[in-house]
Amino acid sequence: MIDTIKRAFPQTEINGCLETRTETEFHIYDHETEKRCYVHTDSEGIKHFTVENVSGRPVHFLAIDKCLFFDNDGPKRCDCAIFDKETFCFIEIKTTSSMTQRKKLRREAKNQLKAAVTFFRENITFTSTQIEAYVSSLIDSQTRPLNRASLIDEIEEFEEIGVILFHNNRKKFE
Repeated sequence: MIDTIKRAFPQTEINGCLETRTETEFHIYDHETEKRCYVHTDSEGIKHFTVENVSGRPVHFLAIDKCLFFDNDGPKRCDCAIFDKETFCFIEIKTTSSMTQRKKLRREAKNQLKAAVTFFRENITFTSTQIEAYVSSLIDSQTRPLNRASLIDEIEEFEEIGVILFHNNRKKFE
């Protein structure tokens, strides 16, 4: 899959968007001013999304927003992706403490994830690769939990396009 990504998107190497990690745990953070995702292994650093790599095999990180694509490159797409030879995970990170903002940001996240999935499918064949999408919402702990009925609707909406949707800040590769 990594060679397929490099062929389809040669800017990944030019812009330094793609890297391979073998640590058993690493973290992704969406840089506040650059609006681009990066990987770090510092347990004290900013952790917007955590990747557990139990086996230590290669897991690839692909910065999408502000690296692979920029604001003038069409519709907004998700922040980043992580993948191995079996699973390709698109991730959109949103942060808020406002209930009204949270609903709007979730809708934006879903649209960005769908745009990324559509674009990648137009340029890459995902044979025998499971596609997952993550809405990584970093919310104030005092905010109410998400409505279960709307979560089910969103999950079904993504199932229709062959993608498994998660509202989670963590992915575990076994």
